[in-house]
Amino acid sequence: MMPPVAQLEAAFARHGLGRGTRVVLYSIGTMMWATRFWWMLKSLGFDDAAVLNGGFDAWKAERRPTESGPAKGYPPGDFKAAPRPGFFVDKDAVLAAARGANTAIVNALGPQFHQGLEPSRYGRPGRIPGSVNVPAATLIDGTKNFVAPGDAQAAFAAQGVTRDKRVICYCGGGISATLDLFLLHQLGYENLTLYDGSMGEWAKDPALPIETS
Repeated sequence: MMPPVAQLEAAFARHGLGRGTRVVLYSIGTMMWATRFWWMLKSLGFDDAAVLNGGFDAWKAERRPTESGPAKGYPPGDFKAAPRPGFFVDKDAVLAAARGANTAIVNALGPQFHQGLEPSRYGRPGRIPGSVNVPAATLIDGTKNFVAPGDAQAAFAAQGVTRDKRVICYCGGGISATLDLFLLHQLGYENLTLYDGSMGEWAKDPALPIETS
């Protein structure tokens, strides 16, 4: 769940975001925190953000310059949110979409969790019925960079995720699924959304169906 829009506007403006500002996002260990930030900015109408491929780990591995100590910061910006509908959906929308034929629901968790073969910390093991599996971890290569676009396209195509469908991505808590969303966006997919509650909500609700195999 995101904080109120006014609170986000103030926070982003304080850190220099606004009109004419190019933003580069990075994180440590995994890029999913950066892609989650990217998705949140896009949902608020800000498109001039990029994700550093490989994150801080790859940056250091390439012996690029770093600094430590207190951050210098940037001059305040004039960030104004223009929220876009459809970037986030709730469990009711996902349940309705699962019964339709024009939506691809994509689980970004690992295959063992998708198939319900291991206990899940989110609740009941398994997946949202009808969903396919493109694990976020498989979209990152051994150097912690994104896989090549052709490899990403092949991974989604193999699961029937095509550009003519609406795509809903989910995971455990709405974080790692944004890796899938980022690459889908890079590949030119347009009708994308995130089930923010993901399995952290779905698996705990006994009224919602669970599928295993």
